[in-house]
Amino acid sequence: MPIKANQINDWVAEIIDLDVNNMASEVKEEVEELFSRNHVILFRDQALAPTQLSRFGKQFGILETPINQLYVHPECDEVLILSNEVRPDGTPVGLVDGGDGWHTDSSHIATPSKATILQSIKNPNVGGDTIYCNMHLVFDALPPQTRYRIAGRSGVHNVSKTINPRMTVSAKRPDAKEFYENAAKTRPSVLQPMVRTHPVTGRQSLYVSPRFTIGIDAMDDSEAQPLLDELFEYIYDERFQYRHVWSDRDIVMWDNRCLNHKATGNLAPGDIRRMHRIVLAGEEAYYDPQGKPLA
Repeated sequence: MPIKANQINDWVAEIIDLDVNNMASEVKEEVEELFSRNHVILFRDQALAPTQLSRFGKQFGILETPINQLYVHPECDEVLILSNEVRPDGTPVGLVDGGDGWHTDSSHIATPSKATILQSIKNPNVGGDTIYCNMHLVFDALPPQTRYRIAGRSGVHNVSKTINPRMTVSAKRPDAKEFYENAAKTRPSVLQPMVRTHPVTGRQSLYVSPRFTIGIDAMDDSEAQPLLDELFEYIYDERFQYRHVWSDRDIVMWDNRCLNHKATGNLAPGDIRRMHRIVLAGEEAYYDPQGKPLA
């Protein structure tokens, strides 16, 4: 029986009445086909233990190893805990500042990720939404002269917030300052195409983010930073966005090859938000002016 899905908009779909912990191979293929036509896929009311979440993700590819091992789940080190919970001894349960700026996951490594799968475990009464920006739509909206300026150029991406003037280090995360200072010394910047060709559809998207893109290769900052500011303004434009309001036991899978996203925060004091995250490894980002997908 074919899977049932509702289109929330042109690029977001919700799959209905599917237990992702018991997917037959033909159902998995249908999900992949739906994902090739949508950039965000929603699965409601899914009860998965961390090992089951990992197993679900591995049906779609190899999982990345989380960069911050302090906050992996004790039952499965491929699952990263995102949470503002604090243990009785005052230590944090999860990564409290994950997703606090517009970004695409893993653009700061040489081979960026394909997709992220996020599971909602506990939601706050207020806040905690995730917003997604369709970077295909952003690219299409750029003036022709701007597209000409960035075609074939590379952005400079780095994970450290201490060398990104657009970001601040969260005071709520006790290890943050040390982590990012160490990252600045040990994790070199990588170059990614500013215009990225999607490997499945061949469609072009803008591939930069305020969180990780700190410069433009072979361009002086006096020119590069105003150009990046101009590009980032499109990401903030609600015309290109989808806001997901989480329910407990939601799972959302999104395409990092053509989206930016951010967590909205705005939790009330004492309110708890806990998510479990896995990330699918991808392929090297590339730009083909002819819009050719990978063979």
